[in-house]
Amino acid sequence: MEQSIASYLFRNNYCVLPGIGKLTVVTTPADTDFINGQIKPPVQNIEFSADDKSEAIFNELSAESEHLKMMLDARRTVSLTGIGVFTKKDDGHIHFSPLQIAPSLVTPVKAERVIRENVQHSLLVGDKETTNVVMTEYFTEEEPKKERWWIAAVIIAVLSIIIVVIYFSFNGGSSLGNAFSIEPATADSSYHLSR
Repeated sequence: MEQSIASYLFRNNYCVLPGIGKLTVVTTPADTDFINGQIKPPVQNIEFSADDKSEAIFNELSAESEHLKMMLDARRTVSLTGIGVFTKKDDGHIHFSPLQIAPSLVTPVKAERVIRENVQHSLLVGDKETTNVVMTEYFTEEEPKKERWWIAAVIIAVLSIIIVVIYFSFNGGSSLGNAFSIEPATADSSYHLSR
């Protein structure tokens, strides 16, 4: 019984025990702790969710589940090697305590972050091999030159305004054409002006 439940559980990462509940393997990935200079190992925990209503379900573990329920009724506590301990409370609820992992298997490993400056090494970018120096140059952004064309435009506009003001101040302000008016020539006698 123990071997078939453990084998099914670790092969599929879950195990439905009809009339008892479901066991699930939850994996916590490795974690880096650069502040303390450690890498914590990945940890697998077994979680249990009780389900009394799954008695109508039939699967490859139905016989083992029935055997486990009978052992829980008789002994109140059943230990499954490599998985944990099932306990039946006085009110009929089933409680599961997972097997504790040995502390030597979950101790963090010392890790130091090494930053080497001015050292060239090869990188694989897409399907091409290049170096870190080439990639650093590729991603280094040049500061854009500050455009100062608008300063020249402002100076030209100010000078134009000054020239227009000087022109109007010397020519009376309202003359935009010639400074004196031209009289039309008189018509010959062969022509009559109609008024």
